[in-house]
Amino acid sequence: MLLVPVLLFTLYEELSLRPYLFKHHITTLYLADSLPNFLAVVIISFGSMAIKLPPTKKVPNVIISVVAGITLYEFVQLWMPHMVFDIKDIIASVLGGGFSYLAIYTITKIYPKN
Repeated sequence: MLLVPVLLFTLYEELSLRPYLFKHHITTLYLADSLPNFLAVVIISFGSMAIKLPPTKKVPNVIISVVAGITLYEFVQLWMPHMVFDIKDIIASVLGGGFSYLAIYTITKIYPKN
């Protein structure tokens, strides 16, 4: 069920939002460049929490795996035609992982499992 909103947002971001930001030269704060990497980690991390994985054990592993996967994909882009390696995307992924971990940790402390 979470896959549909993620796919819809990704389509919107890639086909509409990103071209709009580039067209209007809104590249400050890396919104057009690296936001998808940050959001991918956040969405997948919260998605794993939403499908009832025990946050204290599985979510950090999910976050680390997602960040590692996105980082690996960034390096693979070096050999892909029409793709560009960007260190800002890696930084955004790591920041998304840190944000996700802190947010999920805070949520689980405020609302502990009964």
